[in-house]
Amino acid sequence: MVTNNASLRPGRWGWLAALTVVVGTAALAPGATAQESAVDEQPPYTNPRLAEQDLAWAEENLEAARRRLVQREQEFDLLVSEAADLVGLEQNLVNDVVESRNRAAEFLVVSYMTGRFGALSAELLALEHVIDALYLQNLIAARATYIADAYSDYERLLDEAGDRLLFVLDRIEVVHRGIQLAHRDIPLLEERLAEARWVVSVAEIHAVADAEFARRGRRDPTPTQWEALRQCESSGNYLVNTGNGYYGAYQFDQATWESVGGSGRPHWAEPVVQDARARLLFARRGWQPWPICGRHLR
Repeated sequence: MVTNNASLRPGRWGWLAALTVVVGTAALAPGATAQESAVDEQPPYTNPRLAEQDLAWAEENLEAARRRLVQREQEFDLLVSEAADLVGLEQNLVNDVVESRNRAAEFLVVSYMTGRFGALSAELLALEHVIDALYLQNLIAARATYIADAYSDYERLLDEAGDRLLFVLDRIEVVHRGIQLAHRDIPLLEERLAEARWVVSVAEIHAVADAEFARRGRRDPTPTQWEALRQCESSGNYLVNTGNGYYGAYQFDQATWESVGGSGRPHWAEPVVQDARARLLFARRGWQPWPICGRHLR
């Protein structure tokens, strides 16, 4: 199959070559035949099977990235809500502590002013009913115990809420970073998917040409022969428009270009697309579409 490596889109060859190496290496594993290895070493845009694999990979990775983004955004919302609740909880606990301390302070002030604690023993002795004395004593003791227990509970809850809040805030930072990365990665994966679809479209042209070669029993020209044809037709210039109704490296006329599935002007097409459609044209009609320069393909 003929390709022109220099004609790839800028930046496209790097990842295509890397993918080709990975697949090619896998093909050399025990059990792979030499013929299978040779096929897998072809660039994806000339290898329909490899192009489809790359397309499936791009689709799966983009879909997975989108799912991760949704999950992280949902987790982020839950964490922010929990953090708000924890902040509110801490504030409520602090308010309760302050209120309890105020009540305790008021209790102590009243006790001091009335002399209730200082004169407790004398007051109890003066009471006519022992039951009343025991009730008053138990009331004061219960009040002091309540305040002490409240302080202990508040301190424990504050510690627990504080630790959880710190964890949630740390997790929010991690999730937010993940969301930022997803927003960065998804456009790149979308671009990769668009490129993969483009590669498949070119590979499909070669697949049609392969079928035509097999059906007609025609020999596929070598890369050297194709290069000689391009030099003869256009000095190898894929962008040339001579103004005489012939365009691109292979000097397609519009009708011939459209007969092999081309759209727009031939010289507007990517070089690898011009290569693929020229190969399809040869598979169908041989060297005859190039009456003079076609000798290089014989």
